[in-house]
Amino acid sequence: MRATSRPAFEITSPSVAWRHEGLGRAFEVLALLAGGGPFLVSVIAVVLAGALDAPNLRRFALDTLFLTLLSSLLAFVLALVSALLDITPIARRGPARVAAGAAGLRVSFGAVERSIPRVEIRSGLVLSEPRVRVELHLRRGRVLEVQVAREEDGARLLAALGIGPTERRVAVSLGSVNRELVAGCVGLPAFMVLWLITVAPLSRPLSGGHPGPVVAWFALTLGSTWLLRRAARRTRIVVGTDGVRVDRAFSTVWLPYAELDSVRTLGGRLLLSRRGGRGSVVLRTGDNLTEALARRIREAHEGAAVGAAPRGADVLERRGRELAVWREDLRKLLAGGDYRAAGVTPEDALRTLGDADAPRDRRVGAALLLRIACHPEAQERIRVAAGATADDALSAALERAAEDEVDEAALARALR
Repeated sequence: MRATSRPAFEITSPSVAWRHEGLGRAFEVLALLAGGGPFLVSVIAVVLAGALDAPNLRRFALDTLFLTLLSSLLAFVLALVSALLDITPIARRGPARVAAGAAGLRVSFGAVERSIPRVEIRSGLVLSEPRVRVELHLRRGRVLEVQVAREEDGARLLAALGIGPTERRVAVSLGSVNRELVAGCVGLPAFMVLWLITVAPLSRPLSGGHPGPVVAWFALTLGSTWLLRRAARRTRIVVGTDGVRVDRAFSTVWLPYAELDSVRTLGGRLLLSRRGGRGSVVLRTGDNLTEALARRIREAHEGAAVGAAPRGADVLERRGRELAVWREDLRKLLAGGDYRAAGVTPEDALRTLGDADAPRDRRVGAALLLRIACHPEAQERIRVAAGATADDALSAALERAAEDEVDEAALARALR
């Protein structure tokens, strides 16, 4: 549905609250710098002291290393602030009038009014626990929570903004907000001590001599800390119009809707069953998200149903051609009406662009053909397709195609 045809929607909300996840991530970076910065400086100083034979630099390295323990305490404080910013909503007292439309969102508290342009709103989801609310994710890591009376009201608000299940993807992270940060803050000092005990008997890393043992200690500590943080990474679910992507700590599962058989909930778990009994994807989502995610996936799955692909649409596929040759062949399809002989029109390209079941290169080819044809809706429709797919690489390729800047690197990532 085009942005201009979306119906506006207004509602009185008993509570509107903000969360500042972007600011929380800034404190997370500060916590990591506080925890690992002195250690890094100390190791660099040790290496330089050995290379330059500078005793003063070696003493500076030791003093800085001792500061690492104190900086770890500072890192914990910063991590706590980060967690509070991530999970604590700041609510405005009193009811608010919320109006949603193609231009964006308008929130009014009496005479005080605040407008949020549509371009600032990235995605949204209707949550039913512990209260029914719409969670809107904005740019720069801001989150707006609008309490609504019914789930239907939340769905209508998303539809008015053009971020419903059939129009835009939504990304949700599961688990504790700051467990990755906590793992890093705990792991760094713990691995420092552990690897120091292991390396120290083999050499004298904090005295003169070859800096190799110090570098090894540094590499082992950071490598172990990175692995621990990666293992603690939250599972991320991306629900698009073409399928569901699950990003775990060390793996990614892609489940196109053509392979999805059913969506079930079991307590705090979400079960996505594949067709043909090829196993299920089981996600521990927590009680607050389970029903909301299940509903979003079902609605997107139902909305993904399309008719048969346009006849001859396979000519849009790349088929191993160089990018320049591919673009030129697409241009030839349009020259002199040849596209009609081939059975593909710009209107067919629009259908192919939004076809969730079409091969990736066919959808990119459709975007390229629309840009070559200077179709009046090309940029808008390509950006909508890019924002709706759960495939990050395909989304990036389509975004570049919308600007007519697609390159081999973006294509390689999207088509691999």
